[in-house]
Amino acid sequence: MPVDWKLYPPDWKAIAQRIKDAAGWKCQHCGKQCRKPGERFDSHTRTLTVSHLNHDPADCREENLRALCAPCHLRYDRHHHAETRKKRLHGKEQGGSKTGTEDRSCKAGVCQDAAHRDMEDGEVEGHSTQGQVGHRNVGTGAAEGEA
Repeated sequence: MPVDWKLYPPDWKAIAQRIKDAAGWKCQHCGKQCRKPGERFDSHTRTLTVSHLNHDPADCREENLRALCAPCHLRYDRHHHAETRKKRLHGKEQGGSKTGTEDRSCKAGVCQDAAHRDMEDGEVEGHSTQGQVGHRNVGTGAAEGEA
């Protein structure tokens, strides 16, 4: 899903630049040196991004932002993106909001949608999702609950 820039503050580019500069254009998780502005493009894996640790693009407090290479940012956000996708798809199937609002019957455990039940049971298109590691704590590298 493309980025909705309306959710970001008007000075987001300057904020992101400041975070990247402070990190020395290195990923604050894996330490990879990333491309600086003006350097020749060679790979998306060396693209430095700025992650909102709480997934709220309007929350630009310094302690909520981390400079992450594209692969680390995608790994950090994968569970959030899966939840957002699940809510968005389920909302469409139930005739609900297309903004990701979840149907209340799912929260009550009485959802009639077999595909959604399968996702919650850990089966998505025949692939088990149970036992997957949660978010890594970017500051310490520890999984949630370990830090």
